[in-house]
Amino acid sequence: MFDIFDFLTYLNTHGKETTYSKIILFLLTHPEEVPSLTISEIAEKCYVSPATLTRFSRHFRFASFADLRDALQQLDGITPYSGLRMNEKDFQLLQKDPKAYLTSYSEEITASIHDVLKTIDIEEIDQLLHKIHVASEVVLIGYSSTLELAKEVQSAFLSSRKILYIGETEQLQKELIDQLDKNALIIVISSYGTLLTKNHELTRKISQSPADSIFITQNTKNTLTNQFTQTIRVTKENYVQIGTYPLTFFFDYFTRRYVSLFEK
Repeated sequence: MFDIFDFLTYLNTHGKETTYSKIILFLLTHPEEVPSLTISEIAEKCYVSPATLTRFSRHFRFASFADLRDALQQLDGITPYSGLRMNEKDFQLLQKDPKAYLTSYSEEITASIHDVLKTIDIEEIDQLLHKIHVASEVVLIGYSSTLELAKEVQSAFLSSRKILYIGETEQLQKELIDQLDKNALIIVISSYGTLLTKNHELTRKISQSPADSIFITQNTKNTLTNQFTQTIRVTKENYVQIGTYPLTFFFDYFTRRYVSLFEK
């Protein structure tokens, strides 16, 4: 399944001067032109060969450039506010009454924090923190906003001299997982479980690893969570428009509790 963030991840990890980055920049900044141009015309505008565009498409898991272009056209039909986790009603409210929208938004954040307080099991969290403490290696897996959250968790644990590993690309994530033994730990962070449906190959590697795997999420009905050793849901309800606020609050507690348990 194609996700536009795959393009952004490539840009962020390779810079803007590489061949594939230049192709990405053209595709993203010329959405009106791309559907009407042939592969040869796009290749000319990107100063590459049609064969390079075909390899580019396969790099992002498309059988052909035509398939990639079709996926981009579908994304172009999505409203800008839907990418901000807003429905049409919320968008219209924000246009007409920004104060009322801000109040509604803050109320959902507040409700989610109270949900975390009622949902998390302190003893269960302490047991997981102990697993992290004794694990030979710990790998954190996230995507997009949860990848950034994973980096914050990584930095917080470093203050206690516990090193957690993160693969910022799919390939690096797979390589890290392949190197783990039964004394290691994989922690997957996903707000709504979409990371599981996005990458079945990564999920398969995690489930087949000898390491224990922990899936930490906000409330999700995703059935693929049964492939993990343990699933921790930090809320009972879904809070769609506020993104990772519940997980951010949870991991603030999580990292501070680790310090309180294992620092002398």
